[in-house]
Amino acid sequence: MKQLTNKRIILSLFALFGLAYFSGISNLDISSFWRGEFTLIPLQIMAVTYVTYLRWQS
Repeated sequence: MKQLTNKRIILSLFALFGLAYFSGISNLDISSFWRGEFTLIPLQIMAVTYVTYLRWQS
């Protein structure tokens, strides 16, 4: 049960960070192309990290 609580806390922190990040990006006064690029950067970093982690585990 303790691990489930930790997962909820971590998920809540990630959700809060995501909301703050996307809110900050949407308030920037830049072109829509760069706004879209800056929005996708964290997703790309997480994908590369996940694939690297899977490769090192096997």
